[in-house]
Amino acid sequence: MAKRKAGTKKGKQATDGQNGGIVTLTKELFQAAITLRGSVEPADYKRYVLPIIFLRFLSMRYDRRRAELEALVADKKSDYFGDKKAIHDPDEYRRVGAFVIPEAARWENLRKAAQADDIKVKLDDVLESLENKYPDKLKGLLPRIYAGSNLDAVSVRGLINLFSKDIFEADHGGDDLIGRVYEYFIGEFASSEGKRGGEYFTPVSIVKTLVAMLEPEKGVVFDPCCGSGGMFVQSDLFTKHSHHLSFVGQESKDFTYRLCRMNLFIHGLDANIQLGNSYFDDHHSTLKADYVLANPPFN
Repeated sequence: MAKRKAGTKKGKQATDGQNGGIVTLTKELFQAAITLRGSVEPADYKRYVLPIIFLRFLSMRYDRRRAELEALVADKKSDYFGDKKAIHDPDEYRRVGAFVIPEAARWENLRKAAQADDIKVKLDDVLESLENKYPDKLKGLLPRIYAGSNLDAVSVRGLINLFSKDIFEADHGGDDLIGRVYEYFIGEFASSEGKRGGEYFTPVSIVKTLVAMLEPEKGVVFDPCCGSGGMFVQSDLFTKHSHHLSFVGQESKDFTYRLCRMNLFIHGLDANIQLGNSYFDDHHSTLKADYVLANPPFN
């Protein structure tokens, strides 16, 4: 029997404590977000909150990559030394799953813009500019929804301020934290909607059980009714981000389709997700998948 490594128990306790802190934090963030709902129907509120979290993620990823490039350009031992053009090269960002974010869409500028009464219009403009700049990745993902909504400017400002907390900076958790926050928010919104929420979210405990039963290690994972993409996220976690899996899915509802794409983007997963009912409009009829995972919404 292998000997237990010294410090293993202590390390596990530290990890458990850290996870507990993140759970507490995500709960506090969700409750704070709920207080800003105003007159918006509970079932509709997620449509306005989740894109803001996604926008925060895009800006975080950009800021981190820019800081890395600036450091490389200043490092005499780096191949990038003196190459200031690299700081603005879109390819240098894409290779790590980031985008060069337009000035108006950068979080600090959006935070300043949030102080004005026309923030709803400005937010729509920002989302539209991102879609137009990166149509291959973001087209149809960020529609203009704020200016014509019942969500008032004060609530939008409050949400932007909420996700401006220092805890979202790279040295406080960065991408991992915002990924957990995004998933937690999806789960809480689904829970508040009862049976209707089950159309786009399967409890993590169930997803983990299904993944553990199949033990996906290498190949194609297919979900014909993928909802928010939880099966893919947990499959990737199961392999410890080995990059040996590829993901293919289909979702019949437009908003859930967008929600899934955002979720996978935040978790760094490049997947082939199509919009349509897999019963009547199968976009993957010739697919040969190695693993099929699904929690059909019609049970």
